[in-house]
Amino acid sequence: MSKPSKRPHNDPRFVLHQQQPRANKLGAQQRRICQADPAFRKALEARVNDPRRFAAFLAGMPSYVRLSAPCDRCGGFRRRTRDRACYTCHLNRGRENFERMKAGLAPKVKQSRDGYLDMLDRQRREKNDEFIIKEFGRISVRWFPTGRLEVIYPDGYVEPDLSKVSGQRVWELMEMLPELKDALIWAGWY
Repeated sequence: MSKPSKRPHNDPRFVLHQQQPRANKLGAQQRRICQADPAFRKALEARVNDPRRFAAFLAGMPSYVRLSAPCDRCGGFRRRTRDRACYTCHLNRGRENFERMKAGLAPKVKQSRDGYLDMLDRQRREKNDEFIIKEFGRISVRWFPTGRLEVIYPDGYVEPDLSKVSGQRVWELMEMLPELKDALIWAGWY
């Protein structure tokens, strides 16, 4: 059985606002309530972990700087006040679709429904250990439905995914093992 929380899930003091002080998404409605009700402001401030985020939220700023935790993807320090997402990644994510939306066109879909279902089927088949194995001289190759190529070298070393190996290293391996080139041609990689 779960432990009861120390704070009530819905604070009865804020029923008339029809909004509870939640810190996961900070919006304009919460800012207006904070300006009108000091108790709501204090309760929300207690739930927001970063004081710089809360100060930027009250000032109406779209972003704030968080030096303690850079973005994993781009290394930036600027965060969105609303949801703590990386501001640079957020701007770059929708740039191409933004122009289409301004023109009144629907954003481009990156993958069709049939393509998505095909990908799920291939992943399921790979999970069920479906693959084609083929010998090329001293090496053995397994080709999986998702396109992953597993190579077993003569010394017994297994490369689980050749796509993760640098191109320079693959060229070096092809010079050492010419049969690897035949395997890549067979798999449609060369």
